Amino acid sequence: MSSDDGMTVPDHCAQALDRARRHSVDTTGALAVAHTRTGGTDLYLLVYPDRLELASTGGLMGTGAGRERVPLTTVDRVTARDRLIRSSVEIDTGGTTVSFSADRRTAAYLAALIRDRMTAAPDNSALLGHLAELHAAGILTDDEYAAKRAALTGPPTP
Repeated sequence: MSSDDGMTVPDHCAQALDRARRHSVDTTGALAVAHTRTGGTDLYLLVYPDRLELASTGGLMGTGAGRERVPLTTVDRVTARDRLIRSSVEIDTGGTTVSFSADRRTAAYLAALIRDRMTAAPDNSALLGHLAELHAAGILTDDEYAAKRAALTGPPTP
């Protein structure tokens, strides 16, 4: 199994995707899924094109199931750390570090994938389509439309 960029997807990610689906964790649109179990709780790290999500199936410090979204724009640094027994993916966001336990190969894969997504240009096609609709409906003036379009795509080329 390999991803679009040629990196080989670790078996762990395929197994984690299956496990997440069995636990009714919505994985729609996820580029990669990783799983760990801590304190009797299943935890999932889901990598999307524009965000990371940490999902719990329940029991996390007595709070039950939940999901935390982390926009990639708030991620400062991602590191794969080798540990004695297990490795981890460490994600720094504004002074907070989230450490997600994984095997060495999975940690390296996830860190590289997240770094690639952090530097990828955002896909603004849906926003551009919505702007065009607002302009066509007369809600945005020509100048407003041009300014907002330029903010998303850069200035027009002559």
